[in-house]
Amino acid sequence: MEEINHFSHKNHPLKLLNSHTIVSATVGGDEEKPKFIGCSVCGKPISSGFAYGCIQCRYFMHKECAQLPPTFNDPSLYNHLLTLTPLNSTSSRSWHCNVCRIQKKPGVFSYNFSKDGECIFAACIDCCVVRIACRVEANAIKEEATTKVHHEGHPQHTLTLQLKPAAFLCDACNTYKDEGLFFQCDSCHFWIHKTCASLAPTIHLTNHPNHELVLIYSLPEIFFNFFYYCEICNKYIQRIEWLYHCANCRYFVHIRCALNAEQTSTTQRDVSSTSFVDEDLKDLLEFPMLEAFTDPLKLLHLDKTFMGDDDTKEITHWSHNHPLIHSVVHQVNNMCGMISSDPIEVCHGCVRPLSLPFYSCKDGCSFTLHKYCTELPLKLQHPLHPDHSLVLINTTGHGINYKCIGCFSYGNTFLYNCETCKFYLDVNCAFLPKTIKHKSHKHPLIQVIDPEPLCSACNKYSNGISYACKPCDFILDMYCAMRSPHSLAHRYCKGHEISLMYPPIMDHPEDFYCDICEIEMHPKFPLYYCHKCKNSFHLDCISRIDWRANMLYKGIRNVSYHKHPLTFVRRKKTPKYVCSVCNQDINGYLSLECRARVCNFNICYECHYKKL
Repeated sequence: MEEINHFSHKNHPLKLLNSHTIVSATVGGDEEKPKFIGCSVCGKPISSGFAYGCIQCRYFMHKECAQLPPTFNDPSLYNHLLTLTPLNSTSSRSWHCNVCRIQKKPGVFSYNFSKDGECIFAACIDCCVVRIACRVEANAIKEEATTKVHHEGHPQHTLTLQLKPAAFLCDACNTYKDEGLFFQCDSCHFWIHKTCASLAPTIHLTNHPNHELVLIYSLPEIFFNFFYYCEICNKYIQRIEWLYHCANCRYFVHIRCALNAEQTSTTQRDVSSTSFVDEDLKDLLEFPMLEAFTDPLKLLHLDKTFMGDDDTKEITHWSHNHPLIHSVVHQVNNMCGMISSDPIEVCHGCVRPLSLPFYSCKDGCSFTLHKYCTELPLKLQHPLHPDHSLVLINTTGHGINYKCIGCFSYGNTFLYNCETCKFYLDVNCAFLPKTIKHKSHKHPLIQVIDPEPLCSACNKYSNGISYACKPCDFILDMYCAMRSPHSLAHRYCKGHEISLMYPPIMDHPEDFYCDICEIEMHPKFPLYYCHKCKNSFHLDCISRIDWRANMLYKGIRNVSYHKHPLTFVRRKKTPKYVCSVCNQDINGYLSLECRARVCNFNICYECHYKKL
């Protein structure tokens, strides 16, 4: 109200004034501005905001103090009705509050009980204001508790507000905490915190800035096809949990995680990211790359990929019986298939495309080695097998097929092994980077071998080398980490660039189905997507894992399942170059082809192996 009548100042009404007006009114003539304008009720300074006052009498009080009730009854404080009284009407001496025992100056108000004109009990304003507020709140709660509540989160029954707090497992936020008052179902064991019952229907979260999140009381049935995990705590989303979600992006967070999102962003998950400094991060390889990363040796030895005058023209190598010489012919088919129909020649050490400089057998027995493969160390200390040294051996011609511990591909050429532990590592996996950066995660990933880790990208258990961020519980298997290029082509998309995309895929409310296997795709996992054709592909459908990447076979085979002889070959052709049996891409893969003019038969080694 603009003006009130107060029992303590009967001569004039008190008007609502701002603090600037009050200060100006207390200065008269040449008087200096007062340092302190006190409230006549509590004695504390009036420094800002609005207050009630009489300018004529220079009598002021806080707005809140002017609205205090004239009487107050609290049996826990005193067993008689207390009356708001200015003590300066009876005494000019200071006094002690009978509740907090603090000495109070004269002239301020108190709630007191007097008998026969003598003050028997006096409580200061500070001690009473809190109790008055609690009493008002308690009365409001009592009134609220008499009303039955209908809530969307539990539509089958009514809820009643309980008047005393308790510790219990909240059916809304799924936490076992005492958080004040709560609602209890009148018919079943459904309990929720009072704060959970009044959650905002929508919120904006910095973790998902493009769309608002909507409150739901259970996971919608349309999302039952796949498992979902909270985007903040990474825990499994139960079907009956209350959530904030974005349906278009398949973005789900627990309500407790959403409300604490800002605090969560500065906790251990972010703070304990890595111990790397910025200078170290600049030197890390970043994935995904333009092409699948299968030839780390070449990248590691870039300084040795050019012929120099000081290169030895002829060498003897422990892996071959004949002398090796530099190749002096710059053959096109040795340069990774620059002409699409030419076969890819590979190194007999690492089974990767041959490139200059390389050594070949002087006696013409088709044995070739990259220059850097001739210089591989014969012994290697590897962090994934610290107990023993690994020894480099050549298994070619011995009928030995090994399975690499790193990539789980079969091989029959160069190999680092520990015979004691049966630990086998092909030369490419032996020199993979120890730490990488990846587009799908904000922290560097460190090379590990975990027992059957669950890949965070494809949600499959895998063996071999993985790359992990342990503080975030994030891990990628080798194929998701470095053998999936960031774009590729496929015959289904007429040569368009098919991009590797990471969730969330924004504004895509419909489901994804792989155009190769025709199985519905999990929207929270990476996928290849053609924006022009609107085609979607699983990573391992469009670019299948080559389990024979380290196998070296040459020559011609007669087989029972085809009438013509077949020739072992690796080719880099167009996206239409596919296996005649499984219809899958065989570009760069070990395959067999029929070279009869009337036949156009090709078969990948996997299908060939199954038919034997």
